[in-house]
Amino acid sequence: MTRFKQYTTLDPQFVADKLQEFFKEDNIQKDITTISTQESNKEIQAILVAKEPLVFTGMEIIQQGFSDCVIDDLVEDGTFLNSGDTIAMIQGNVNSILKKERVILNLIQRLSGIATTVHQLSQITDQYNIELLDTRKTTPGLRVFEKFAVTVGGGVNHRFSLQDAVMIKDNHLMGNPEILEAISKAKKENPHKDIQVEVDTLEQLDVVLKSKATSVLLDNFKPSTLTPVIKKIRTHPHGSNLYIELSGGITAKTLSKFCLDGVNGISMGALTHNIQSKDISLDIK
Repeated sequence: MTRFKQYTTLDPQFVADKLQEFFKEDNIQKDITTISTQESNKEIQAILVAKEPLVFTGMEIIQQGFSDCVIDDLVEDGTFLNSGDTIAMIQGNVNSILKKERVILNLIQRLSGIATTVHQLSQITDQYNIELLDTRKTTPGLRVFEKFAVTVGGGVNHRFSLQDAVMIKDNHLMGNPEILEAISKAKKENPHKDIQVEVDTLEQLDVVLKSKATSVLLDNFKPSTLTPVIKKIRTHPHGSNLYIELSGGITAKTLSKFCLDGVNGISMGALTHNIQSKDISLDIK
C-alpha cells in the first residue's frame, strides 16, 4: 500500500552535479596541504575500507566522485560488510584523490549509517507486513541521498516534499480549526493526492472518520491504548480503507510494541535525523 514515489536509485548526473557543489564548498582546488606536499603527477592506489559492520550505500557517489580514476572491486549498494572489508580500490592522481577524499567519505559514511539503522529496524516491521517510513526530517540539500539510503536499508519513502500529499497537523488547524472544513477544502483542491490528518485524541479521530481523508496519523498514542483505537477505525464504514500510520515517541526499543494488527506504516524521523555515520576510511597504499 505504498503511497509515494520510492527513491531506489541515484541519477548519475544529479550525483555529479551535487558533488561539484560540495567540492566547491570544500575549496578542493585550493587544497593548500595537498598542493604543498604532493607531486602533482604522481599516481597512487587507495583502498576504501569498512571499519565496522555496515550496510554499504554510496556506489554512485564513489563512481562520480572519482570519475577521473580507475575504480575496481566496487561493492553494490545494500551489501553487508564487516570490519576490514574492502569497498573499492581507487587508482589515480594523488592530488585528485586527496582533495576529494573527505567529501566522498562524509557522504557514504552518513548514507551507510542510515541504511544500516533502517535495515535493523525494518527486520522488526517486516515481520508484521508494516511499512517502516522515513519523514521530511532530512538534511537540507541531502534529501534525495538520505531517502535513497532508506530504501537501500529496506525502508519506505514517505512524501518527498510538501507538494506530494496533504498532511494536516495541529499547526494547520490553528489557522482553520474546523477539521471537516479543512479536509473538504484540501480534497477538493487536491483530488488525486493522499489526504492525511494527524490526530492525537479520540475526539479528533471521530471527526476524521466522517471526512474524506485517505490516511490518518495516530500521533503519540501509547501502545497499550492503540488496539481499541485501530479496531474503531477498521470497523467504521470509512475506516476499512484508511491508511493507518503511527508516529511520535517510537524508538528502536519500543518499535515492536507498535507493530499491531491493522497498522499500515510506522514513521520515524530518527531514521534520517538521528543517525550515527559509519566508520569508513580511505587508505593510500
